[in-house]
Amino acid sequence: MPEMLLDDRPYRLPPDFLFFEMQDVVVTVCNQRMKIFITADLHYREHWFRWLLGRAADYDLICIVGDLLDMFYREPRLAQAREVSRWIRELAKVTRVAICSGNHDNAGRQISADRAPVYEWLVELGTEPNIIMDGVTEIVSDLIVTTVPYHCSKEQKSVWLDRGKILRRQRGSRWLVLHHVPPRAYPGSTGEEREAAELLRTYRPEYFVSGHSHQYPYLAENGWAQTINGVRVFVPGQLLDAAFPNHIVLDTESGEASWQTSSREWILEDLLARFPPE
Repeated sequence: MPEMLLDDRPYRLPPDFLFFEMQDVVVTVCNQRMKIFITADLHYREHWFRWLLGRAADYDLICIVGDLLDMFYREPRLAQAREVSRWIRELAKVTRVAICSGNHDNAGRQISADRAPVYEWLVELGTEPNIIMDGVTEIVSDLIVTTVPYHCSKEQKSVWLDRGKILRRQRGSRWLVLHHVPPRAYPGSTGEEREAAELLRTYRPEYFVSGHSHQYPYLAENGWAQTINGVRVFVPGQLLDAAFPNHIVLDTESGEASWQTSSREWILEDLLARFPPE
């Protein structure tokens, strides 16, 4: 069988990219070590972005898995989006950044990006070469990264997941999926987790990274790291009043991961105390 070695430099798939099945061809890449920072639910906290900016150079990729904005702030979400976009661009001057949207991130209008809807402010971030925007499948070194938007249907999510699946089959590379909702139910969940679980079972990436539930890793039946149907699932959770954001550090070479948090015990959130009604 002939062998093809692909250039291992990062590249972005154009919107009109078409996949064709390759027969009698083996595509190989060199495994490269990556140190990945994973967090979620930053909720428009500038001091957390500043904290991360001071450490960004230590990582090959920073993943922010939804809820960059906060619907409970009095500041309009479009204004929040402009500020968050500026902070993300600052991070991208230091290292690669991958983001997917969450339920708080519906600011402005959606546009059709690659046959599925994505919010325009997130699409505009994709013009920066170091930012993997919402709703793409991209290769970073030898890692396939898929960012799945929150505000779209299961069928629309499959647009990007199908690409990741084919790329993994062709390249033999590991695959990391950013999907805001975790693939397992928990107390207070709304049923969205069933769809996430179906996507996980269908595509089975090596890594499935989520956020959404701030309490998730503090629940005894869940935890920040799990293996579900053979897939490693990471959910960092969040403590909104902490000095730094909950996060997970993943070494793709060794497979080791660690969870960093300011408290191993859940701290109850009091939204009314933090955002009193006018």
